[in-house]
Amino acid sequence: MIVEILCRLPVKVVMRLKVVSKAWHRIISNVCAPLFSAAAAANPSGFLFLCSYQIIGGLGYFAAYASYPDVHDCVGQTDGFVDSYACMLPFMLSSDHYFDCCNGLLLFVRREQREALPHYYFVCNTTTRQCVAIPNPRPRTAPFAAAIAYDPAKSPHYKVVRFIYFEEKTSCPVKLDIFSSDTGKWVRRGVMLSTELPLAAADADEYGCIRRSIYLDGMIYKLSFVVNYLIRFDLNAPSDVAIELPHKNAAACHGFIGMSRGSLCYSNHDESGLMISVWLLEDRCKRDPSWKLTHRISMDSLTSKYPDVRNSGFHFHTYAIHPASDIIFLGNPNMVLSYDLKSNKSEEVFKLSSGLKISLGQHFVHLYSPCFAVLSNFDNNCG
Repeated sequence: MIVEILCRLPVKVVMRLKVVSKAWHRIISNVCAPLFSAAAAANPSGFLFLCSYQIIGGLGYFAAYASYPDVHDCVGQTDGFVDSYACMLPFMLSSDHYFDCCNGLLLFVRREQREALPHYYFVCNTTTRQCVAIPNPRPRTAPFAAAIAYDPAKSPHYKVVRFIYFEEKTSCPVKLDIFSSDTGKWVRRGVMLSTELPLAAADADEYGCIRRSIYLDGMIYKLSFVVNYLIRFDLNAPSDVAIELPHKNAAACHGFIGMSRGSLCYSNHDESGLMISVWLLEDRCKRDPSWKLTHRISMDSLTSKYPDVRNSGFHFHTYAIHPASDIIFLGNPNMVLSYDLKSNKSEEVFKLSSGLKISLGQHFVHLYSPCFAVLSNFDNNCG
């Protein structure tokens, strides 16, 4: 009954009530905060993305944020959101440090490879104004690509997952290091794929998996750079699956993955580049899941509404999917639209200021929602 009453009050009021007693502190921290966070996850409040701008000799980059749904012109750092987490990190933030976002928790990777550094990974919660240093795994190795896995509706704890590659150019990681905030320990296991995937070409610039990760029901999904597969990593058992993507002759070789209403979605242009297809992964927890085509979006009808886009030569791509509605977010380097898959109506969400571009939107744009969970600190010991 206490929980029912508390969860009907404004979040900020409830968070202050933790000082009433130890019992209330436990109830609010362990029950109310996850419920508030799960509700917030269904209503994202903004977009995190990577912004580029022209400098002498190339491009400069910075982390950017646009609130949703009330911003239409974006200069890149709306409402000081980026500053709110940058000031918590124990190093100068650059575009290469931000790595992942999952249900309000942000993961940063410190790139400097010095023996004296006790931490490479940091988890930030901007809502509670916390930055937690994750102890390095042993033996200490270079900071690998990583993802954060957190679902407040299922557990108050999160996991940080490192994807480890051999020197040869593999199509997916060969080992996983998994850190649990519940135990404060790292566990290493090998990747046990259901299908053997080919190596990347010897002269290939890219290998492994793209940076973007989707966490859903204890599993992390990533697209391979090298082959036409989606890789599903089970964080609770050595049972990983390579899932062939639904169409091999897509115009954009990697496409986009996202989550909506508890389902894993994939989107890409067809071979002509005139249609965007959206697919849903059915029986996704089984060894042999299948794809179902759910929607197709005509680029001609979309760009006819935005002649500036047609004239610019930029195409729309899928940048994000709303987690709890029929809205898909389409974008190009200059702007982001919301597109209703039922009504086929589009609306401008925001447009960047002159001289700024959204960089690698299919892989670096994340929907953000506040998280009310309080993070625990860890010492420098690890398993």
